[in-house]
Amino acid sequence: MNTAIFRLCFLLFLPLASLAQDSIPTRNVVGCVSGNCENGDGVYRSGSGNLYEGSFRDGQYYGKGKITYRDGDVYEGDFAQGKMNGSGVYMYKDGTRYEGSFSKGRMDGHGVIYYVSGNKYDGSFANNMKSGEETYYFVDSSRYTGNFAFDKMDGQGTLFYTNGDQYRGSFVKGKQWGKGMYLYHDGNTYSGDFVNGNYNGQGTLTLTDGSYYEGEFKNDNMEGSGIFFYTNGDVYVGTFVNGKYNGCGTYYYAGGERYEGDYLNNQSHGTGTYFEEDGTGTMYHYINGAIVGEGIQLYYDPMMSSEAPTLAENKPKTEEVKAAVHAEAEPIVKTTESKVVKEAPIDAYQEDAAPTTEKPAKSEIANEKPNEAKTNASVEQTKEIARPSSITNNVGLMCPACKGKGKIYQAEIRKNKMVTKDISNGIGPRNFVTYQVNEIVRPAGNVQCGRCSGTGKLKE
Repeated sequence: MNTAIFRLCFLLFLPLASLAQDSIPTRNVVGCVSGNCENGDGVYRSGSGNLYEGSFRDGQYYGKGKITYRDGDVYEGDFAQGKMNGSGVYMYKDGTRYEGSFSKGRMDGHGVIYYVSGNKYDGSFANNMKSGEETYYFVDSSRYTGNFAFDKMDGQGTLFYTNGDQYRGSFVKGKQWGKGMYLYHDGNTYSGDFVNGNYNGQGTLTLTDGSYYEGEFKNDNMEGSGIFFYTNGDVYVGTFVNGKYNGCGTYYYAGGERYEGDYLNNQSHGTGTYFEEDGTGTMYHYINGAIVGEGIQLYYDPMMSSEAPTLAENKPKTEEVKAAVHAEAEPIVKTTESKVVKEAPIDAYQEDAAPTTEKPAKSEIANEKPNEAKTNASVEQTKEIARPSSITNNVGLMCPACKGKGKIYQAEIRKNKMVTKDISNGIGPRNFVTYQVNEIVRPAGNVQCGRCSGTGKLKE
């Protein structure tokens, strides 16, 4: 009895079990799920789990169809020989969408790809990668127009920024690399070398007022050796660090004066010498732009003055200007212990300091031998030079520059120095501005006399 009941229940349950098996695992069936998968319309599941719905020819996807990939991507469009071929739309699982041409299962030809971020590329594709001269639109309204290779900006192109800036030049693997020009919306321009998207190497920065810098750059800023020409006629020649005067340099003022010495963050720092227009110089020690201690006056040879390079209507090349600057004769300076003294001909001062002697008549020396006359004259001149000075009480000629005091009073001199600074604070593109800094280049007060090295006397 129990056996009969069991058999009856089994027979009643069997159709339900068969119906369940037909509905559930159609998702797990590999091969033709339904329809005509040889020549016609049907549904086919591959061994990797991808599901195709559409037309077939000779057992392959052919014509219009839709394929849903196991990872969530979806393609709908034309097929040929079992692969995406022709026009279609490919939807990535993250929301990115490509609309365009396909060939042999890959994006090939013209197409548009819309990214989830809002960026868009409209151009040519080859082997699933952006290729050729096309346009990439960024969500912030900036865009790139130029050459692509291996799915990245590569070759010559132009990058337009939202604030109006532009970069024109070479790209490598999506970065500005090589020769190029950056044009700021405010009129400033940089032309030169780029590395990994930054100014690096030799370049020229030209400001809207006509001032310009030629020299070395690093990480988007002036760094290394360079020359800055300002429209007011001032010129700085020397080293830069992070866009500022740092290290050894010379600042030429338009009026003919100049400062030669050490800099730190655009300020005189260390040992430096201020030269007046006539070439007279005074050496000081500076700390953060402030003069510390007493200066030392230097004397010079007027025939060996230094002149500044000028801002020509046609901008000179950096190397030519550097060569001209280095070729200039520098003042001859002699250092004795801690005192620096400029060599100058003593003859220039002997007219005021040395006693005058009347020239003997020819009749008085007619009977003298030539050698004896010359010897007697030298002895008399030596006696005059060796006489004690009334001020120093030391043997030597009284210094005519300081009148034996060993010090000279100098009036204060202030000058306006040009400074160029990046005010972007590292946010966005660089923003270079130029302004003036008023500074004391020579304070009022006494300085050590350079003619006599502070001794008040001149030795023969």
